[in-house]
Amino acid sequence: MNIVVCIKQVLDTTDQRFDAATGRLVRDGQPTTLNALDEYAVEEGLRLKEAHGGTVTALTMGPATALDALRHAVAMGADAAVHVCDEAVAGGDTQATGYVLSRAIARMDGVDLVLCGAEAMDGATACVGPAIAQNLQIPYVSFVSKIEEIGDGKTTVQRMMEEGYDRVALPLPALLSVVKGINEPRISSLKGKMKAKKLKPEVLTLADIAGADASRAGEAGSASRVVRTFPPEARASGQVLEGEPDDIANELCQLLSDR
Repeated sequence: MNIVVCIKQVLDTTDQRFDAATGRLVRDGQPTTLNALDEYAVEEGLRLKEAHGGTVTALTMGPATALDALRHAVAMGADAAVHVCDEAVAGGDTQATGYVLSRAIARMDGVDLVLCGAEAMDGATACVGPAIAQNLQIPYVSFVSKIEEIGDGKTTVQRMMEEGYDRVALPLPALLSVVKGINEPRISSLKGKMKAKKLKPEVLTLADIAGADASRAGEAGSASRVVRTFPPEARASGQVLEGEPDDIANELCQLLSDR
């Protein structure tokens, strides 16, 4: 079974800054990390490989520093890594990102399954996975909490719902975006860390991806634009009521009535 896991490098800080001219996140000099939910996708891919054989390839799109995210995946046990790194794909929204990643996957031979984290910590749109599947024209299920069985060209999974779960059967190849509760990611072994340290991923520019349409990548291929960014207004401090419980309740009722 050949598995591709799409991962993303995100900022490891709440102090996010934006470029006033472009609206993009300022990443230079900021600490980064592998998107937390993508770690669960990598783990699930490794477990499927251990059970059914095959390979796990980590795929990311981003600046040169995104190599650290690929190293993390390889340290966990991924067999190979592919890095789409090109200014031509920078600034893309979820639609453009999904398109470029789908073209990178399409050039790989015999992909049976694509795994993604349910969403990224920075954008939290949960749209890139479905966009990849749409462009590849393969079935997908989002918010997968368990893969019940896989084999013979099909898989059955549980999709997390507000109350319980849906059981969904779909043919392969397919794309699944997974949630946190699907597994417990492993700690990287020393052997894995040594392999990751020497990692030389396959680096692709948009021109290297046969058939990729530049008009559908980066800012040119984005359906949305960042008009402006601003912090939310600070909330005014609340009123603290003190005294006996009955007195507090009466005072609170009066305050609500007055308003």
